[in-house]
Formats: sequence, structure tokens, C-alpha cells
Amino acid sequence: METLSINGVAVVCRDENNRVSNIQFLPDDEFAQVLEQGSLTHGQMQMLRNATFDYVPSKPRIRANSTLLRKAAHGRISATRDEAYQLTLKIYKREGLDVKETMLREALELINNVKL
Repeated sequence: METLSINGVAVVCRDENNRVSNIQFLPDDEFAQVLEQGSLTHGQMQMLRNATFDYVPSKPRIRANSTLLRKAAHGRISATRDEAYQLTLKIYKREGLDVKETMLREALELINNVKL
């Protein structure tokens, strides 16, 4: 059996198969700073001063409200949940393209090549 001790915080005991058999939280200073751990994508976990854990889950990620129908070099056409079609085009100024001609060409390409 192997014991790993982190002074003032925890003692972790492992068995012969390297499985954790026991974890004890033993803070020396009850006024020590709160330790924060965990992933902010799922929530925030804290070990409090009295060695208890507090977990607050994050808000669920907002999912897209549309289904992609077709992509182009500078845009896409999608079907939204509210039964509409959405055309999105984005051309950066640094590309040096004729914006009107490129948007018109790609919009027509997307509209003509998708099953609506």
C-alpha cells in the first residue's frame, strides 16, 4: 500500500493494483484560501475551508437552432427550427474580392443547389 500525503490538504492511499482505496481531506489551517478545481465547461468544484466539496454546474450550452443544408466558400444556407430558411454570407475585407459580385454569385449558388 502506498500513501501520498499533501501537507495540510489531503492523504491518498493506493493499493497494490494502483487503485485509490482511501482519500482523506485534512486541512491544517481552517482559514486557508478556498481551493478551486474542475472544468468551467461542466461546472465549478471547490474544496471549502472545512474540507467539504461544493459543486455548481454550468448553464447548459445553447444548441444551434438550425440544420445546415449546404455550405459555400463564404457562407451557408440552413433550415431553422421555426421552419424558415437562413442564408448567411461573410466576406472579409482583407480578401480583396468584389463583395457585391461574390455575395450575389454565392447566394445564387447556394439557393440553386439546395433542395428547398
